[in-house]
Order: sequence, then structure tokens, then C-alpha cells
Amino acid sequence: MVSFKMLVLILTLFLLGGAGASLIKLNGNGYEDVVIAIDPNVPEDEKLIQHIQDMVTEASTYLYGATEKRFYFKAVSILIPETWQKKNEYEEPKLETYKKADIVIEVPNPPGFDVPRTDQFGQCGDKGERIRLTPAIVLGEKLNEYGPQGIARFEFGSS
Repeated sequence: MVSFKMLVLILTLFLLGGAGASLIKLNGNGYEDVVIAIDPNVPEDEKLIQHIQDMVTEASTYLYGATEKRFYFKAVSILIPETWQKKNEYEEPKLETYKKADIVIEVPNPPGFDVPRTDQFGQCGDKGERIRLTPAIVLGEKLNEYGPQGIARFEFGSS
């Protein structure tokens, strides 16, 4: 079993390698232009946005400590689907697009298959393209499977 904190470190290595379509850059010690996109098929839910913000804050705090105060998430954008109601606090995207998202929150496919995964089109050990999570994972509805946010467990391979 690998903890959520390990997933953060894996994401960091992914960021350090620089994904092909990603906009991420390291400015000083802070990662900027990290893009998290919510798929248009995800039903509108303001709690989801708050949970994403909380997840990023917790991940940044953990990353900062785990790297001996070297790295943290400085600027993360959440792309809200156009299918959701417009709100004044939502800013128009600049360069961020769904295709360039580093993390995508999407409905499980097939339904009920709430499993985190990483798109990886190269050989084993090559960097991935993006991380995919479901709303149930982000909202903490899979606590029995993955534990609470920040210490969720992800199983890779067999033990």
C-alpha cells in the first residue's frame, strides 16, 4: 500500500520531469500553473471545489515538509466546466485547458469504478501524462478503501 503522501511525492516527480502538455513551472521553490480540471460530465457540486482546495493545501504542506522546505504548490488553477453555473468568483481561464490539465476529476468509468489512476503511454517507469481521480475520492466518500484525505492509500501491484 502506498499512502496519499507518497502519491504527492510521485506527482512531484512527475512535475519535476515536466509533462509534455503541462504548463507547470518551478518558480523559486514553488510550483506554478498546476491545472486541475473538473470533467463536464461531473455534476455541479460546490463541495467538490472546496475539497480540491483542501487536498492541494494539505498536499503542499506535506510536500514542503517532505522535501525539507524545498518545494510547495504556489499556484494551482481549478478549471470549472462550462456546464456549471457561472459565478463571480470564477475567473476566465488564461492558458489553462482541459487537455493540458495535470489532474482531472471525472465520473468513474465504468460506474462505481472509483479508482485513482495515472495516464501513462510510454514504457514502465516513464513519466505519466496526468492523474485521474473521481469525485467520490476527492469528497472522501471512499474512506474505507483509501482512508481519509491526506493519508489515503493507493495499491500498486501486488505485495
